[in-house]
This record gives sequence, C-alpha cells and structure tokens, in this order.
Amino acid sequence: MRRKLKAAPADTLEDLAREAMVTLFRLSRREVLADPDALVATLVDRVRVDHVRRRRGPSGWMDPIPEKTPLPEPPAGAGAQAIDMLELFRFVVLEHFKQHDAPCHELAEEFFAEQSWTAVARRAQVRHGTVIRRWSRCTEQIRELAYAQRGPLWEWARAARIV
Repeated sequence: MRRKLKAAPADTLEDLAREAMVTLFRLSRREVLADPDALVATLVDRVRVDHVRRRRGPSGWMDPIPEKTPLPEPPAGAGAQAIDMLELFRFVVLEHFKQHDAPCHELAEEFFAEQSWTAVARRAQVRHGTVIRRWSRCTEQIRELAYAQRGPLWEWARAARIV
C-alpha cells in the first residue's frame, strides 16, 4: 500500500492496513481461506482503491490540473533545443508497447488519442470494465519500467507524477 500511495501520511496507511486486516479476520471467521496470500493482495488493492475513491470521488481522475500548479520543467542539461517532455514520454510508451505488448500498444494509442473507454469497449466488443482492467495492467508495466529506468525522461515522469 505504501508503494501505491506514496503521498499518504503514515497514519492513513496504518488505518488502511488495519481496515484490510479487519476484513481478512472477518472473512476467516466465516469460512476457511483457500489462498490467504491472494486474498490479502486483493483486499489491500481494494482498500487502496476505495480510499482513493473516497478522497477524490468518481470523477477525480479526470479533474483538470489546477492552473496554480506549475508543470515540471524539463530536466537540467536538456540543451538549447526545447523538448516537449510529454510528447517524448508518449513516444517512449508507445515504442515500448509496440516492441513488447501489442494489445497494450493498441490501448495506449486509444488513451493518447483521448478516446473514451466506453467507445473502445464497444469497438473491441468487450465490457467497459475489461478495457479498464487491461489498461490498468498496461500502466503497471510502465510504472515498473519507470521505477527501474534511469535518465532524464524517467526522472521527469516521476517528478510530474505521470507514472
């Protein structure tokens, strides 16, 4: 939970962990747990998601960036040539998926084209939730890549909280 909610205070993380443990305890009292490790992982993820939803509401992720918050500057030493870091990030993400994961590449193209997931689901003839879960797995790959990679682009992405 700490890795996913970096900005959360320690007492909030402790409360969320307690919430997950109480739920696990209640479930264990009702029936025998077949796979406790998987259940704990699922519970922690659901508690984390519920916490974010409670704080931000269902439309919180789509809120525009407040104008008072300045966007991060390109990394030092970028040279005299202006670099559009967001466009560079998009290019790197698309190239990574093109080489390593074709389904994620298609979803990334839809995401960067700002298509609605409902429209994407209709075209792919799958449920809306399925598309969101697939994209979530894809973004997890990019987050893992960002944590593993070094360099000005990844430092900028972490500072901009894009990943």
